[in-house]
Amino acid sequence: MRPVTILIVTLFLLNGQATLAQTMDAPNIKDSLTVGERSHFIIGATYNSTMNYYGRVDSLKSSGIYPFVGFSLKNGLYGNATFVFIRNALQSQYAATLLEGGYNYTGKNGHWAGNLSASRYFYQENIDLVQSAVKENLSASLSYLNKVININLGADIKFSNKADPGIQAGLDHIIRIPHVFGDDVLVLDPSAWLYAGTQNFSRTWYEKKNLLLLPIGEEQVTENSRKFNVLAYEISMPLVYAYKKFNLILSPAYILPQHILSVPGQPALSENAAELFYFTATLKFTL
Repeated sequence: MRPVTILIVTLFLLNGQATLAQTMDAPNIKDSLTVGERSHFIIGATYNSTMNYYGRVDSLKSSGIYPFVGFSLKNGLYGNATFVFIRNALQSQYAATLLEGGYNYTGKNGHWAGNLSASRYFYQENIDLVQSAVKENLSASLSYLNKVININLGADIKFSNKADPGIQAGLDHIIRIPHVFGDDVLVLDPSAWLYAGTQNFSRTWYEKKNLLLLPIGEEQVTENSRKFNVLAYEISMPLVYAYKKFNLILSPAYILPQHILSVPGQPALSENAAELFYFTATLKFTL
């Protein structure tokens, strides 16, 4: 596989695995190699301007820095560890560790790319992040790559106190600019994504209790329900600059959350969400 093909698949994975990024806002450091390419180690760090879960944010609107290390074998297997540090108006602290392992696939003709992965999240206690309820994640994605437009599909299952399935669908177009300053390459990837998944609702009310037609008090009744809804739409413009073993990845994005949960009179139980512009910046070295 030529280096530019690796870059294209890296871009696909940065977008096609956006569910993981939304779940944990962790940097997606997956790389893809076909059989015959060498195995390698990866080290780097990512900055996220506003940590969010499909546009839902914590009350302090935290930013994050994520150092990471990983490896990718020539047969497509990979693993990585990400260490999440958050910063907001009240504190700067270590928040969580993400462990991930999986398999990357690229077709011999270069038209198909896919991924299977499993992730485990280890949060510190009392971390005020919307996504901290998620403990594990299983995901799969498939992309059809061509010169006009790439078609990306993905599905995942997030595990907290229950299992929540989700799907993603996206379109993107690769723009490659070689030899910007010499032996390097610049890749742009304008993208549009839809995210959908389950939402959990809880409704509580009081019913009067009677005994022999005489009122004797009230009983609290709680009803729980689940719905599968569109969670957000997102447009982004990932940019990858690659020079030898060095990669700089900038990804500005604008996300539009959908079906925001609101509990009248109980803001603590309502979701804090609005249309949001944020960006991530990743510096990555391949060893």
